Amino acid sequence: MRIAILTLTEQGKILGEKISEKLGGQIFCKGKNFEQMKIFVEEIFNKFDAIIFICAAGIAVRMIAPHIVSKLFDPAVIVVDERGKNVISLLSGHIGGANDLTLEIAKKISANPVITTATDVEEKFSADSFANSFGLIPDDKNLIKKINSAILRGEEIFFTAGNFKMNLLPKNLICGIGCRRGVKEEKIFQAVSEACKIISQPIERIKIFASVDKKSDDKNLLSFVEKLGREIKFFGAEELNKKISEYKLEESDFVKKNIGAGNICEAAALCCVERGKFALTKKKFFNSVTVALIWEN
Repeated sequence: MRIAILTLTEQGKILGEKISEKLGGQIFCKGKNFEQMKIFVEEIFNKFDAIIFICAAGIAVRMIAPHIVSKLFDPAVIVVDERGKNVISLLSGHIGGANDLTLEIAKKISANPVITTATDVEEKFSADSFANSFGLIPDDKNLIKKINSAILRGEEIFFTAGNFKMNLLPKNLICGIGCRRGVKEEKIFQAVSEACKIISQPIERIKIFASVDKKSDDKNLLSFVEKLGREIKFFGAEELNKKISEYKLEESDFVKKNIGAGNICEAAALCCVERGKFALTKKKFFNSVTVALIWEN
C-alpha cells in the first residue's frame, strides 16, 4: 500500500514523520496554505492507495469531497489530529483498507482508533472486506449494502444461493520487475515467488509482467516469463518517467543514472493499468531484483 501523509503545520509534520517511520509513507507538507493543499489533494487523490491527513476532520472532508467516486475505487482516507490522540477511518474502510490501517496507526502511536462502519461496530462479517482480502471485487456494488444489511439483521448469507447472490470477480495482478543484467532465472523466480507469498497469492495469479525496454533482450527474464505462460510488456524511460511524476514515485539516483528512469518495477507495473492499487510496493530481493505488485481496479 502506497501512503501519502499530508500535513498543514509543523506539529503535524512531526507526527507525520513518526507515522512514516513506523509504517512507511511519503510526507507532503504544503505549509499553512489551505488552497495549495487542496490543489495537491486533487493531484494525488487517485495516485495513492491511502491518504493520511494530519488535521481537523472537517478540513479533510472539504479537500476530498469533489473527488469521491465509489467505494470500489476511492483510496483509503484517514484523519489524525495533530496531538495524535485519535485516528479516524474516514473513507473506504473495507475495500480501501482504511479500517485496518486506522487500527495499525493507532497501535503504533498509542492513539484511539475511530471506526464507524456498521459491521465493524457490531463486530460482524462484511462482504466487501471478505472480497478485498482475496483480491476479488463485487460486480455490483449495490449488493454490498444489501448483503451487509442482512448480516446486521442476523440473517444467514450464502454467496452462491439464497436471497442474495453476489458475483466476486478476480482482479488482475500485475508484476513490475527490475533486475540487474545477468541475474539468473532462478533468482528472478524466487524473488517473484517471495513477493507473491507476502500478499498470500500464488505466482500463477499474475496476469502480466512489466519492465523497462532495456530488458527486452534479457534471456533469463524472458525465459522466466515464458515458462509461466504469461506476457511481459516493456516501457521506455520516457513512459516510466511520466508515471514516476504522475504518481510521485520515489526514485533511485543510481538507477536513474544508468537507465534514465529512477523507478522501474513500480512505474512499469503502473504503465499496464488505467487504475490500480498496490498490493506490494517496491521490494528488493538478493540485492539484484526489485518487484512491485499491483491489483488492477
